[in-house]
Amino acid sequence: MKYRIPLIASLVLGSAAQSAPYCADLRNREALPKKYAKIAPIYSDQAGGWIFTQDQLKDRYEMKSSSLRLVQAIVDEFVARDMPLAIVVAPPRPVIAGQDSLDAAMGQYLYSVADARSSFDKMIEQLASTGAIVPNLSDVALAAPDIKDHFYFRRDTHWTAVGSAVSATALAHTVNAQAPDLFANDGELTFRELEASGVIQEEGSLAEVVHKACGTDLPPETSETFNLSRSGGLLDDPSDAPAIALLGSSFSNRYKRDHYRVADAMARAFDADVENFSVSGGGPIGAIEAYVISGALDRKDHDLVVWELPYTESFNSQSFLRQLLGALSESRAPIKAADLQQQPQTTLVKLAEGVATSGIEIEAEDIAKQSFNLEVRFDNGSTAKVYLGRRNSVPVDVRSARLRSSLSHFGNRAPVEIVISPIKGARVKNVAVF
Repeated sequence: MKYRIPLIASLVLGSAAQSAPYCADLRNREALPKKYAKIAPIYSDQAGGWIFTQDQLKDRYEMKSSSLRLVQAIVDEFVARDMPLAIVVAPPRPVIAGQDSLDAAMGQYLYSVADARSSFDKMIEQLASTGAIVPNLSDVALAAPDIKDHFYFRRDTHWTAVGSAVSATALAHTVNAQAPDLFANDGELTFRELEASGVIQEEGSLAEVVHKACGTDLPPETSETFNLSRSGGLLDDPSDAPAIALLGSSFSNRYKRDHYRVADAMARAFDADVENFSVSGGGPIGAIEAYVISGALDRKDHDLVVWELPYTESFNSQSFLRQLLGALSESRAPIKAADLQQQPQTTLVKLAEGVATSGIEIEAEDIAKQSFNLEVRFDNGSTAKVYLGRRNSVPVDVRSARLRSSLSHFGNRAPVEIVISPIKGARVKNVAVF
């Protein structure tokens, strides 16, 4: 039979009054273990079961013009390789939870769901304006009450198997609309046609916080799963079939496996093979940068690249955009820096006058320790801070010893010097510019 989400009792009373939290210490950074203090204050509601951390509560998502130019440059690199790029951003969890749930956990008027959704929608419009394929998953998640209520776990930061399946079918419809000849059967499946096949359990990262801070054990949550067997193309020669590279975050690689069956849902929605290269804890570009430097993009190993990243990663944090753009410029040969001065804690790079510099390349002594802060100094006396590095969760075997960052799109300013400060035990082996 077709999938129907079972009716459940309402978990949120329509009252504006704040409900009881799991414990008062959740709002007190000083009372929390160091691991959790950085995401405090943490808001919770025992009656509704929702938990929200501070990092989830931003309400401004639209990109600055400088960030949009960097994203446009990234998309242009994919266009130059004749490779469609889809950007999938999970919608803000507070927006999907709804204003009543936020008010119950936080108190009235402390967070505007309407403002957050409007800002997120503007960001999606900006991303789509670059030519990338970008579904608006806030529209999808809020399309019907039964989907809204089951899109996110209440005691974990991730989407459910319902959320991933809804998102996969929405992506397939968006790809079909923009590139109708790319996949033969994409856009034909709707979420309502999926058949329920079982459940998964989620212990919940936020339930763990409540256990540590409040001494309260919360039961695991469950999510329906679906029969995601492929419907067509099964007799085709696999070597001739279009394929998809999924390059995402913990949403697609929870517990270092695809716990929410994102790749399976995409394979069903597109009726195409999907290879999941996602990296849990790898940050916004851990997976996609590794894919680019592997040569898979230039070899055209796949017919569509899906870049999945959480809404908590801001496109206005431009360092990761510069790093991805730098990786996409790998084919440009480096030229030796004009002047390299080693100092006790830093390396000073003096750029040659009159030579256009579009980026910097740093080779780390230890491939497992790649974290560098850069201060870029410009010809008008101004400076900019840039981070260049890889998170520990990115496997060493998919890294390069070299990291690149784009120095383009700083407006009318031209870089003249760069100060490199290694952090987290990293050391500089070599520096070049291109």
